[in-house]
Amino acid sequence: SVAAIRRGHTTTPFDQDPFVFDPKGRLLQLDYADAAASKGAPCVGVCANNVAVLAAVNDKIADVDARHAMTFAGVRADGYALVDFVRVHAARERLRLPDEAPSSRSLALALADECHTVCIGGGRRAYGCRCLLAGLNPDGEACLWSVGPGGDARHHKSGVAAVGNNAAAVVEALRGYTPTDAEAAVAAAAAAVLDAADDGQVASVVALALDARGQACLRWRADLRREDLESDAWRMACREALAPSSGDDLAVY
Repeated sequence: SVAAIRRGHTTTPFDQDPFVFDPKGRLLQLDYADAAASKGAPCVGVCANNVAVLAAVNDKIADVDARHAMTFAGVRADGYALVDFVRVHAARERLRLPDEAPSSRSLALALADECHTVCIGGGRRAYGCRCLLAGLNPDGEACLWSVGPGGDARHHKSGVAAVGNNAAAVVEALRGYTPTDAEAAVAAAAAAVLDAADDGQVASVVALALDARGQACLRWRADLRREDLESDAWRMACREALAPSSGDDLAVY
């Protein structure tokens, strides 16, 4: 007969459960989730003059509501599951407070709570992605938040953030550049994504701004290649979309 082996302190597989600490005080499942997020295609967020911009490859930018958009790096299925979660939360907030648009902070903290909840029990694993949420607060201020697998939410007051592969290098490259208008912010975000991605990739870009009356949210979306950044065609389209004469046909929250 084979004698039963009693698991000791040094042989317990601490990485089998997402809510058990190892002897060094780490949650190994969170380390694995962070590793998955860091290997994802890069995503960039830039805010300038109350304009919020997200850029990512592989068309991973999703609309949350009229004033917010979201992207992520890591496991695609996990990212879209979190997109759906934030959409539902935003819809509930609009039903609860119909006269006030959900703030970026409330959406980011709800997303962080969902990520943290799966790490403290219930038999679920951590989400293998890191998210970027960009949007406009009810007062028109452009905001940028990032949320990690452990539920760590960060408000990027600098107006620049990145997740995914080479995220630190992307942020460092953008730190010394301050976009002055919507077109400059779009160009900076798209260029940063393309520089960090493989050759031949396309940068999907979304820009959010308020109209002149401060009520309707304007949204412009495009797919830009590296050679497109030298063209004036997309700049004119961006300028016209984010500064129309009236916002009567646009969503107002």
